[in-house]
Amino acid sequence: MTKKKRKRLTAEERRDLIVRKAIELFAQQGFRATRVMDIAEAVGTSDALVFQHFPTKRELYDALLEQLCARKHFTEVEQLLYYAPEYDLEDVLTKLSAWVLEQTEADPAWLRLILYAALERDEATEDLTEEHFERIIEYVAYEIAEGQAAGRFRAGDAKAYARSFFAGLLGLSVMRSVVHHPDYVRDDTRRAAATHVALFLRGLGKSSGGKS
Repeated sequence: MTKKKRKRLTAEERRDLIVRKAIELFAQQGFRATRVMDIAEAVGTSDALVFQHFPTKRELYDALLEQLCARKHFTEVEQLLYYAPEYDLEDVLTKLSAWVLEQTEADPAWLRLILYAALERDEATEDLTEEHFERIIEYVAYEIAEGQAAGRFRAGDAKAYARSFFAGLLGLSVMRSVVHHPDYVRDDTRRAAATHVALFLRGLGKSSGGKS
């Protein structure tokens, strides 16, 4: 029986394969513990070929982070936040929260990389994720400030409140997508998001169901 020849990958296909395998390993082990040798072995190639595409491990890591963040379709959520017609703030924040939960549940490697970056104090990763998350935080802070001016929300640092909202959302994502705690995955994504938002707005002094 004639042995079937393996298809030879193009340079672009090889590069994509290296990035995919690197995402898996970095998400499992973090940046520091992952060696280029491990990535090459997972791809089925040599260290030298990996270095042809990415001269350093740092460049490979930065490339995969850019790819992961681009994959999150942040433009979609920005359109929801900034270009929606008149809306109920609670409804928009619930949609935003559901979007974050869906992204992390569909692609938990993304969340694991963020967690490893925080544990390893990787400034480049923190800067990249901050760049994307900051737009969402700024939006939430703006809406909180508007509610404070109208007397609907309690006084205080609107930006700090917004960061607390997002931190709680990431914590919920960790419990659902990384820890897989049964008490957190019992609810579907929309219900979990709605509960998170309702508790947050109640803490700000807004009753559930009010208009922005």
